[in-house]
Amino acid sequence: PQIVDYLCKECHNHFKQVLEYLDELELPYNLNPYLVRGLDYYTKTVFEIFEKKDEDSLEVEPGALVGGGRYDKMVEEFGGEETPACGGAAGVERLIASMKEKNVRLPRGSKPKVFFAQLGKLAKGKALELMEEFRNNNIPVASSMGRDSLKAQLKRADDLDVDYTLILGQKEAKEGEIIVRDMETGKQKTLKLKGIVRKVERRVK
Repeated sequence: PQIVDYLCKECHNHFKQVLEYLDELELPYNLNPYLVRGLDYYTKTVFEIFEKKDEDSLEVEPGALVGGGRYDKMVEEFGGEETPACGGAAGVERLIASMKEKNVRLPRGSKPKVFFAQLGKLAKGKALELMEEFRNNNIPVASSMGRDSLKAQLKRADDLDVDYTLILGQKEAKEGEIIVRDMETGKQKTLKLKGIVRKVERRVK
């Protein structure tokens, strides 16, 4: 029997959403119904990250670089309230060895210039995709995906002292638009999503 055929409705919907986000980001993945983590506090999704043997190969190197998952009940088991949580652990020595072999250099950290605020499931998926596009164009971005309130997200943007906040709601995501808010003046403007990276790049430069 495959465990994915026996999930409750909540777990089924959650798992489907995780896969949708991975597809949105074009992150390759393999579903492994036999994957078991060695600790019993995990709930819902567990994962392991492997290194490809080469760019064109579907084969992966033996031994996971990273492993982890969700553990929403763990804080409760220690006497606290139910607290949604997700984490992972990496084999640092293996990561360093792989980076040295491939001559990977870490980029220097930089202050985010743009903050993504999103409202709703559709907007969240689109925001994830756009954030990758901004990062690929060397524009540092930040977000607070766990916060649903726009007020809380704008406060976080203020704390980070970003130049612009891009606000994406369900309506904007459906209509191919995004709200650009100047965090210094408080003024905002609705722009088309198409070409938004270049439009914002001109402003932050």
